Amino acid sequence: MAASLLAIAIALAHGLLCGFLIVGAPLAAHRPRLMKWYLVALVPTGVVNLTGQPCPLTVWEKHFWRVAGETPYRGGFISQYFVEPFFAPGLRPGDETILLFSVVVWCLFWLGYSTVLRLRLRSG
Repeated sequence: MAASLLAIAIALAHGLLCGFLIVGAPLAAHRPRLMKWYLVALVPTGVVNLTGQPCPLTVWEKHFWRVAGETPYRGGFISQYFVEPFFAPGLRPGDETILLFSVVVWCLFWLGYSTVLRLRLRSG
């Protein structure tokens, strides 16, 4: 029972992190105090994804599902919880690359916007 609760808690935290990476980009661009927290979430996530390493949160969640006697899902967290409920086949390897690239562009856009905004405020 405790292992199942830990798996669920990790999945919820993972989902919140994913949501924060998307919604947090424009929020951090407009709220400078939020930027450091956004970067704390973004940098390790980026390192894990760009180096092709498995996400530690996914690894831990699957571990606790095994400890609880459950068979963990195949594939990654995003496919399991955000794609497969709407598109049953899930993500193919090329789709994962496109999705990752899209998120990187989204984040870089908002980080760039934030930088330009701050520079204009300082010079003006």
